[in-house]
Amino acid sequence: MEQKIKFIIIGLVGFSLVCLFLFIQATTSQQMLTRERNDLKSENTALNGKINKLEGDLKENQKKLTSLKNDRDKASQELIDLLQKFEQVSRTRDELVTKLEQQSKVKPRETIIVKQEEVAAPSTNTADAYWAGVLKAKTDLEMQLSSIRGELRSLQINNEALQRDKGALEADIKSLTNEKTDLLRQLDYNQKLLDSLAQDVVREKNDKSKIQDNLKIIKGENTVLIRQLKSLNSRKAALEKKINELQEGKSTVEKRLNEMEAMLADRVSQIDSLKDGLDQVRSGKVSPLTEDKPKQSVELPAIVVRSMPPGSNEKKESADFSGRILAVNPDSNFVVIDAGSSAGVKIGDSFSVYRDGKSIGLIEVIQVRGNISACDIKKKSAALRIGDSIK
Repeated sequence: MEQKIKFIIIGLVGFSLVCLFLFIQATTSQQMLTRERNDLKSENTALNGKINKLEGDLKENQKKLTSLKNDRDKASQELIDLLQKFEQVSRTRDELVTKLEQQSKVKPRETIIVKQEEVAAPSTNTADAYWAGVLKAKTDLEMQLSSIRGELRSLQINNEALQRDKGALEADIKSLTNEKTDLLRQLDYNQKLLDSLAQDVVREKNDKSKIQDNLKIIKGENTVLIRQLKSLNSRKAALEKKINELQEGKSTVEKRLNEMEAMLADRVSQIDSLKDGLDQVRSGKVSPLTEDKPKQSVELPAIVVRSMPPGSNEKKESADFSGRILAVNPDSNFVVIDAGSSAGVKIGDSFSVYRDGKSIGLIEVIQVRGNISACDIKKKSAALRIGDSIK
């Protein structure tokens, strides 16, 4: 019992240590997860700041690109207008050249007609003034054409510069878009990781609550086991006290059985001497006494023997033995027979009790001495008496 109680206590202590270790490990894991979650939150905040900054840069670049597109469209429109003006000037020049050619063809004929008709000099002055105006207009047109060509070249150069700026801005926008995509992907990954960490934290909290509940249950069971241990200790003390009392009763019974054995031996010797005297009287060697001698009687001391439980297994009867009952104790439910270890009687042997040739009971040996034995009464159909035979 003590060893079992020790094992129970050791098991409870080990289980408590395991629960404490699991609780400490869960607390440490929770702290680590909280620290990682805070780090991820700070990193997420920094990434959000970078994304906001990149979005602002992207908006500014888009504004610049829009303004450049507007400038390019404006320059293209101006270029188209200049080209239209150039074409108009070219057509005007072609018309003037055509007119000049026509005038040059008409002039000899007019000069001939004038010579023939002797036209006056003022008409010649008018033609010179006309041609001077035409040459002046032609010169002006050529100067406008050259200025338009210069403006066209500058617009082409500006257009090429704008195209290069546009390509650079498109490359920057593409890189910014890629970087934004990467940042969004990393932000999504961090968000998923944060969600998983939050789930882990919730799971750890649930495990912690379960461990605390189990710890409370274990504490309750420990309290119950401590109470049971106290009750077992008290029962153990009561059992030890009872065992001591039984051992004392056993020693008392053994002492009384020894005394009874001695007294029975004396009685048997007296009976033998009485038998010898009776034999001698019967044979006539010794005359019988006329005076009645007082009868000698031997009182057997009380024997206290605890009877066996009624459900115990009965032993087989000893067939090769016969004897008689010397004493009967109905209060303690046992008898004393005139056979002991010298006759081969052993504890647990069973004997049938006979009276007038009829079986009236069954007894079982519970204590054995040299010439006598104490037997527990297992069955009886009539009250057993001194002198009943046993087999």
